[in-house]
Amino acid sequence: MAMTDSDWPQMMRINPLLNWTYSDVWSFLRSLSLPYCSLYDTGYTSIGSMEDTHPNPSLRYVTDSGLTEYRPAYALSDFHLERSGRRRPNPVPCEVVPKPNVN
Repeated sequence: MAMTDSDWPQMMRINPLLNWTYSDVWSFLRSLSLPYCSLYDTGYTSIGSMEDTHPNPSLRYVTDSGLTEYRPAYALSDFHLERSGRRRPNPVPCEVVPKPNVN
């Protein structure tokens, strides 16, 4: 909850979603059968670009037949790992050149 800025008519703003947890969001979506991107059902927990988005390794498991599969995003138990499927870009290699002595 927060009051509006001083240059706006004064009223209390209430944004309940700001306090929702990862679990709260999934409980809401699933309890109302709301549509969402199907990638979340295949192990993706954070969706970005095609280059840096992968299934979350925290949801990976091996089936009885030896296949690697992924649980759905709502099965993630440690919500701090939500972005574990996002690969960080490789740093740009650079060469350090010593500064010449100027006397």
